[in-house]
Amino acid sequence: MKNKLYYEAPADAWEKGMAIGNGRIGAMLLGGTDREHIWLNEDTLWSGYPRDYNDPDAYLYLEEVRRLIFDKEYEKAEKILNRRMVGNWNESYLPMGDLYIETPGLKNIMAYKRILNLSTGTASISAVTDKFSYERTCFCSYPDQVMALRIRSSETLEGGMKFCLSSQLRSFCTKDGDCFILTGWCPSVVEPDYYPGEYPILYEDYETTTAVRFQMRMKVVTDGSAAVEEDGIRVTGSRETLLLLSSANSFLGYDVKPRGNFEEKVRQYMEKAGRFSWKELYNRHRSDFTALFGRVELELGHSENEDLPMDKRLLRFSEGEEDPELIATAFQFGRYLLISSSREGTEPANLQGIWNKDIRPPWSSNYTVNINTQMNYWPAEVCSLPECARPLMKFIEEIREAGRKTAEINYHCRGFAVHHNVDLWRKTTAVGSREKEVDVLPWSFWLMSGGWFCQHIYNHYIYTPDKNFLLQSAWPVLMESARFYLDWLVERNGELLTVPSASPENLFADGGGCHGITYSCTLDNAILRELFGNCLEAAGHVKKCRSLTAEEESFCREVKTALSKLPPYKIGKYGQLQEWYEDFEEKDPEHRHLSMLYGLYPGNTITAENTPKLAAACRRALERRGEGSVPWSRAWKVCLQARLKDGEKAYEEVRRFLQPANSNEISYNDGGIYSSLFCAMPLEVDGNLGFTAGIAEMLIQSHLTEPELLPALPKAWKNGHVKGLKVRGGQTADIYWEDGKLKSYSLRSGSR
Repeated sequence: MKNKLYYEAPADAWEKGMAIGNGRIGAMLLGGTDREHIWLNEDTLWSGYPRDYNDPDAYLYLEEVRRLIFDKEYEKAEKILNRRMVGNWNESYLPMGDLYIETPGLKNIMAYKRILNLSTGTASISAVTDKFSYERTCFCSYPDQVMALRIRSSETLEGGMKFCLSSQLRSFCTKDGDCFILTGWCPSVVEPDYYPGEYPILYEDYETTTAVRFQMRMKVVTDGSAAVEEDGIRVTGSRETLLLLSSANSFLGYDVKPRGNFEEKVRQYMEKAGRFSWKELYNRHRSDFTALFGRVELELGHSENEDLPMDKRLLRFSEGEEDPELIATAFQFGRYLLISSSREGTEPANLQGIWNKDIRPPWSSNYTVNINTQMNYWPAEVCSLPECARPLMKFIEEIREAGRKTAEINYHCRGFAVHHNVDLWRKTTAVGSREKEVDVLPWSFWLMSGGWFCQHIYNHYIYTPDKNFLLQSAWPVLMESARFYLDWLVERNGELLTVPSASPENLFADGGGCHGITYSCTLDNAILRELFGNCLEAAGHVKKCRSLTAEEESFCREVKTALSKLPPYKIGKYGQLQEWYEDFEEKDPEHRHLSMLYGLYPGNTITAENTPKLAAACRRALERRGEGSVPWSRAWKVCLQARLKDGEKAYEEVRRFLQPANSNEISYNDGGIYSSLFCAMPLEVDGNLGFTAGIAEMLIQSHLTEPELLPALPKAWKNGHVKGLKVRGGQTADIYWEDGKLKSYSLRSGSR
């Protein structure tokens, strides 16, 4: 089944459900028969409210920490950082509601199918009982901002149906004519699930809360009878029923108290959608969705297992059978997730995209910006979804605004500073707790995310290329980010060093224990080398539009000087690219983070063509990281091996990525894929999206002067084609190959 995920039974867990979304509203469906459970989410439904966590006292300890690090007194430096320079967790992405569909007559099932159609963004089930046939189809519409669900049966459903709506959050239910209404509010504080706080979830009263309030409305249109009850809507005597559900909340902006008129907004959504029939709603949704999804087509070969349910296909693939269509489907699943969780006007995709079932989800389902958020958007440009990257561009602009205070107040620097975690409220300070000493190093105190995001904003220009975007957004952000690092760098022995510095999220051994904080880790230097280089390159593009100001000319000279003083890449005693400035031993040689390889991918300061010795050192570093790891790390390895032009190694990582998960427990060193194709242990979307980027990287690369076609094509993909991938400069590529060799291609401009 091309671009479809097919199953022969309902999902037995949320992680294995069918995910649909319109960027704002998300839903996860189990596909149950007599009792269906649909988890509902909204992109701006978070705990908390705008707060200023910047701390002027942090600067008072900075010089002492730097002195201790240079003196190799790492433990003392880390104690000061933990106690004085971090503090306050960020907030949590929350579940909005639970929709239950009770159909007591849907029993004695003789045949069942459950299908997620990636091409159309629809989830459906069909069932045959000993008395009648039944089908249910659902989608989240971006044009109409509702979830629409249709139920049809060949006979009147015995016992009718009941649609029950509830929420884990504090809420109350009312009705308005034929609408059932659930109104609720969010906690003002939710601490992360890994922190043993005494009061991890704190609420205020509904009338006085400073947190977000929300409302869901649902109504049905049926050929039977419908009655609004205390906990939902009951339908009797029906063969066809359409349910419409929408939501809105009081969020107005990251720096504004949440006081929006959400009741009127959701009422308008429902009123507008109610003017359309099911067919009209579906056609409007399908037209919108396919306009994005249909831009890219991938064919890697025929699969004998194409008609098997997904759980069986994954199992057979793990046992050694080839299934090129499974790989193509997994590639398209990443594109599907980005379309479903990141649309213009919404928040960017978080750790779980837009889907979440817990008030305290793993890692708060936040924006973890030391790899995960960035990986979510690796495929956006190359896979022809630039519109889906716009929420990230807005996010970058907002953390730029919020991070100015952090740079100025905490560190007395120009520009903007962002640490490793961000939430809806654009908290840019380092997370942690001063009430209970918790070791949050080496992950919390990490200041390179602003520079990393500059790669995305500059790539968005390079791929489009939009001169207005360059002048109004990319160039100002690049300059402001660079200014922070120009002030943050410390000159020592003729080199400019970052200090404190961490290599996310690994530890090194120095003979006196294991530590996470040192100076000028390889990742820092790679990000700065790329950022400063992009600033100078972008200045050249700006000059083609207008003259540089005197201030901009001075900035370019400052950047050029700093670039020449950054430490070089270093090759360690094992022949590997060093992770730290010194050739430390890793506490965990097989750590999931591959931070030292940033310059190879997603960066491009290391290439097989221009820096072969460094590329060989990257290859050795990859070997030392081993074969195991979490799915997002395996996806990164696909990208890295593709950049090394090793199609067979990249394909090995593809196969490892698609191994079925054997547990639902959180793991930092293992994982797999659920039958839903979501990355496992726990569910995250970063690995899915990184995998999609990796497949694209195996087929086309454009980080050098000219596009390279089929740079890492494995033997397993003997014949195939890909249509619609983008290259830097804005061209669209169609590529065909036979017997492992390029047959034909086209590069065209001005089209998707």
